[in-house]
Amino acid sequence: MKKLVCLICGMEINEKNYNFNNLAFIQCNTKDDIKYCPFCGVGKEYLIGENEYSDNYFKNLKLDNNTLKILDHAMKLEVFNGDFYKKASVLAKDEKIKKMFQDLSRVEFLHARVHKNLGNFKELPKLKEIDYKKYKEDKVLLDLACKREKHAVEYYKKYGNEVSDDKIKNVFCALADVERIHIKLTN
Repeated sequence: MKKLVCLICGMEINEKNYNFNNLAFIQCNTKDDIKYCPFCGVGKEYLIGENEYSDNYFKNLKLDNNTLKILDHAMKLEVFNGDFYKKASVLAKDEKIKKMFQDLSRVEFLHARVHKNLGNFKELPKLKEIDYKKYKEDKVLLDLACKREKHAVEYYKKYGNEVSDDKIKNVFCALADVERIHIKLTN
């Protein structure tokens, strides 16, 4: 298998991790057919050979105050969703749904780290502890998950046009596509 690197999250994809987070996606990667980044979920159009990759891709971004504010909110949105999935994975009754929520949590937290890195923020935000224990049915957890994914798509759609750098617009577009897949999974 040829090693690939994701332009969006910078993670290397190889024969040991190509199928990581498989339950967060509709189609599965195989060694011979990598359809998406197993870490952040973006499509194969964002994956390049390891020799082509340069970690300077996101250097010298045009970051005005509005773009920094949008990135900060996007980071918080993804941390909020990642935290929800982490807690939902404990509450879910069905084993496959538990595992899907675990995979989704890892993907959403990686989206948050993408925004953190783009905005040069020092750390991910700490959230106020939210108790989801009142949601006792998998169907209710899936409904909540779907609403969160729809909100994320709307956020990326709305604010993708307001950011000051084309590369960040591209990231928002790529992540919105991932969230659309998550809508299908949770719907």
